[in-house]
Amino acid sequence: MTTSVHAPPSGTPSSSTKFVVADGIRVATRSIGTGEPLLLLHRFRGTLDDWDPALLSALAPQRQVITFDSVGVGETEGETPDAVEPMADFAASVLRSLELSTADILGYSLGGFVAQVLAIKYPHLVRKLILAGTMPPGGAPNVEWSATWLRTASTPVPSPAIALSLFYTETTSSRSAGAASFGRMPSPPSSYVSSEAMVAQARAITRFANGEDGWYARLNEIAAPTFVANGDRDGLFPAIDSTVLASEIHQSRLGIYPDSGHGFLYQYLERFSEDVLQFLGRD
Repeated sequence: MTTSVHAPPSGTPSSSTKFVVADGIRVATRSIGTGEPLLLLHRFRGTLDDWDPALLSALAPQRQVITFDSVGVGETEGETPDAVEPMADFAASVLRSLELSTADILGYSLGGFVAQVLAIKYPHLVRKLILAGTMPPGGAPNVEWSATWLRTASTPVPSPAIALSLFYTETTSSRSAGAASFGRMPSPPSSYVSSEAMVAQARAITRFANGEDGWYARLNEIAAPTFVANGDRDGLFPAIDSTVLASEIHQSRLGIYPDSGHGFLYQYLERFSEDVLQFLGRD
């Protein structure tokens, strides 16, 4: 295992990047906090540096918060798959490489797809599940998603204005919270998502969201208690998707946050972190 240190913005918690080997692949990981493990699965085009450090620090007093770059993303080696299932298989391998027999899982956006498959295929690894800003597999009734949003998010170098419009609503309060969140993240980031990895991730999203991989038929196999959360104006996965997702999982609760989009968990980081910790603390 090797370690490198990337300095975070002033006032945010410091966390070194440690490398472990999973499936023969060198994986970049970070960990802050103490307590039971909480593994975070990142969004489309997300890396270790794209988690708001203020959210991580809010969760850290009660949980060991673990983040990692998925296969072929950021500082992790390998080739990014164009389907969700191998991403979930890799997440399971990372958990084993970290010598964790079970963990709570928080999947955000694309990471929410991965978290669902992880909970279905590897139920023994998942204690509790948080699905943030995501949707059930295609095939569920009444769900929808925006291919236009995804195309815009695939812009080679998104401008700050584009990023704010994708993740936050048009209101001053939402945009201000978004600007503050982006300002807390390292700039420039320590690593990026390559164009090849981005294309593969976009294909994985499309396949899962359109039901091409058939996961909807197995969604009711999720046995882990689940907290489904979203903004009421998410432009990629509308709030109806979260409502349907929660209704399809036997042990679930639903949280919809007002005047917020795909970045609701950062806009409402204090409230969201409190909701997450309260949910995880329940028997």
